Amino acid sequence: MPAPGRHPDPSPGGHGLRPLWALGVCLLALAACGPLTAGRAGYAACWLAAFGALAWLARCFPDWSRARAVPVLLGLGLGLRLVFVWAWPADSDVNRYVIEGALQLAGGNPYALAPGDARLWALLPETLRPVLAGVNHQELAAAYPPLAELYCRLVAAVSPTPLAFKAAAGLLDLLGCAVLAGWLWRRAASVSLLALAALNPLSLAMGAGEGHLDAAMLPLLALAVAAFGARRDGPGFLCLGAAGLIKYPALVLVFFFLRADNVRKAWLVLVPFLAFGFFDDGGGSFFSALFAFVGHTAHGGPVTALLWPVCGRWAPLCSLALGGAALAALWLAIQDSRRGPVAALVTVLACLPTVYPWYFLPLVPLWLARPTWAVWWLLAAQGLAATPTWLRPGGLGGEAAAMAAVWLPFAGLIVRGWFRPGLLVPAQDWPPVAGLSVVVPARNEAARLGACLAALGPAARAGEVVEVIVVDGGSRDATALVALAHGARLLLAGGGRGGQIAAGVAACRGEAVLVVHADCVCRADVPRRVHAAFRATPGLAGGAVGMRFAAGGPGLRLLESLNALRARAFGISFGDQGQFFRRRALESVGGMPGMALMEDVELALRLRQAGETALCGGGLAVSPRRWEGGGFAAKLGRVLGLCGAYLAGRRLGLTDTTGWRYFRRYYGRLPYQTET
Repeated sequence: MPAPGRHPDPSPGGHGLRPLWALGVCLLALAACGPLTAGRAGYAACWLAAFGALAWLARCFPDWSRARAVPVLLGLGLGLRLVFVWAWPADSDVNRYVIEGALQLAGGNPYALAPGDARLWALLPETLRPVLAGVNHQELAAAYPPLAELYCRLVAAVSPTPLAFKAAAGLLDLLGCAVLAGWLWRRAASVSLLALAALNPLSLAMGAGEGHLDAAMLPLLALAVAAFGARRDGPGFLCLGAAGLIKYPALVLVFFFLRADNVRKAWLVLVPFLAFGFFDDGGGSFFSALFAFVGHTAHGGPVTALLWPVCGRWAPLCSLALGGAALAALWLAIQDSRRGPVAALVTVLACLPTVYPWYFLPLVPLWLARPTWAVWWLLAAQGLAATPTWLRPGGLGGEAAAMAAVWLPFAGLIVRGWFRPGLLVPAQDWPPVAGLSVVVPARNEAARLGACLAALGPAARAGEVVEVIVVDGGSRDATALVALAHGARLLLAGGGRGGQIAAGVAACRGEAVLVVHADCVCRADVPRRVHAAFRATPGLAGGAVGMRFAAGGPGLRLLESLNALRARAFGISFGDQGQFFRRRALESVGGMPGMALMEDVELALRLRQAGETALCGGGLAVSPRRWEGGGFAAKLGRVLGLCGAYLAGRRLGLTDTTGWRYFRRYYGRLPYQTET
């Protein structure tokens, strides 16, 4: 049996070469769209067909050894990049790269001289006049970061031609694929993941085909992913900083790779900023042209488009502000490096006032850590988002339809993933669940524990539960006697609720564990549905059952809905939602957190780090006692504030790992102070 989180080699799936042949034909057809100046419909059809074939290949990769598959994929990647370099016309952006690189070689400053400036014409040779005439926005000086400008200078020193920039983009993209190949090899991951990068139509078309400098970020992002995966966080931050100095939006990723144990190394992201020292601002600003481009809304993102009827010319600014707020929420809620960076970059792209297909290139290396169908569609749909330079734009109505065709299915696939976790290439290979143990932490719960244990009795008699363990945290009532009367194993443990659960998990015989609070009553089919969830999703690390309050008004019903939405969208479940998990999955990420409080949030975050999570749709009736009485809004605010403080502190390494500080803030006392 392979280790958890890893795939055997060769990859499971297909045994033939038909998917590979199909992808090759589709990619060659897509390459032919360049010299044949295919129409918009033909171009989109070839694009979608190529991505469909790529998905087929990823799902049914030939039964090759890793040593054979890696050189074949990289060799095919090289050959196809050469085809696209030859076949596709360069994008008009490449003209700017050539001119700004040549200007630096002539002693000029691209931040001071715009292409339309007569002084620039005097510095460049006449052979570059046709290229200069093709530069868009000639009234604006350089908007790219300094490492991008140095890249332009380096390529122009080799050959100041669009062909050289296309070749450089293709080779750098392939270099990123080689780095990813090494990373995947060390992880013993499915080799089909390399195909998603090496044979990706977006990389081939927008990198080697059109020559966009976004491809220069790909080896840096690949190195960052590999470095963080190997816990070499300093080099990882250094690479992220360098990627951000090629295109600024990549700097957002820095925050989503932060962990409590690497926050002190994050300063290394600033080292690439020394590249600003190679330039001066020309008496203006490094960012003046950038701000002008930000206000340009051609091919804008969906958020800007939705805000435009309401906000008018302020829509770009409002979109960026809304994106900033969304990023702050995601930074708190998504704390694993497989999901967080992708979610952050997609949010940035959705909120930018100007978005073109090549802006999505940095998603490719990040996507491989968790290749969801939603991101596959987002990449595939870029054939509908905007036309290449040789095609006429579709007009306002056409752009609105194209934007809807890209983003609405993406949103639908995101929501579908909340209900049915699934990946293009499964990332885990956990063994089947052998048995389910139930752990019930309790303290002074004699009045409620009987109903909880009685509800578990039918599942225990049917063999769906192998044992029920009650962990008493030092009760002063008859809790222990009630547990024994219902046939449960009884353990004693301190350390608050997390310590009790950790003690129970350590004593379990089952491969899977369901945690049920003593004031909750399970529906009879809950253990069966937990087993079914593990069978339906082999990569499932755990999740939650779901809850309803046993009584209550509209406020508690709203709270139930918010709890379910949080657990589905972000995987953050609370203890009274009936958390369950594979023991092996949890052990792979540090085991059960023995915290006095917030152990449930920490458990949920660890499960997200280990694999997929799910919400089973409900089945626990929970006592509303914590919400009874007045002050519902104040109680809700206290819970939200406590969770927000914990999540932020966890990111920055400022949490109380014992949980007693949170216990005191929530209850206003420590356990043995003034009993209630």
